Amino acid sequence: MKRLTLIRHAKSDWSDVSLSDFDRPLNGRGKKAAPKMGKRMAKRGDIPNLLVSSPAKRAAKTARLIAQELEISKDKIVYQPDIFAAKLKTLIALICNLPEHKHIALIGHNPGLSELAEWLCSDAPGWLPTCAILTIDLDIGSWEKIKKGCGHILHYDFPKKSA
Repeated sequence: MKRLTLIRHAKSDWSDVSLSDFDRPLNGRGKKAAPKMGKRMAKRGDIPNLLVSSPAKRAAKTARLIAQELEISKDKIVYQPDIFAAKLKTLIALICNLPEHKHIALIGHNPGLSELAEWLCSDAPGWLPTCAILTIDLDIGSWEKIKKGCGHILHYDFPKKSA
């Protein structure tokens, strides 16, 4: 059994139109939501062994803020360029090559994360809102064995959901 937590980056700031999509930071709401969601994860005792994040500024900051609340050291955050703007096929390939930890969190972007969630679980939400956290138990012994429909939702949370 493996556990995969999908985390969509927190709300980003669109005020500086000169910034590339990759370089957009978190806005004020996003800077509050990420620690809040990290605290909720910590309260549930749902601590990943490793965080694998898009290196885009907003995703990387989300990863660091959540890691801080989970008391995960910075060396347990890996930045994977393939996550940025990834399509479903790319995310599946990335998961197949993850290190054999029991629980890994993937921090990234829509639409890829939402498509991955639906591919893994037929009852997954259709769209992950910003800073949503979807934890999925996978009926596999190794990441390379991932397949469509192999997961079931353990927990789904997002900032506007009542705690």
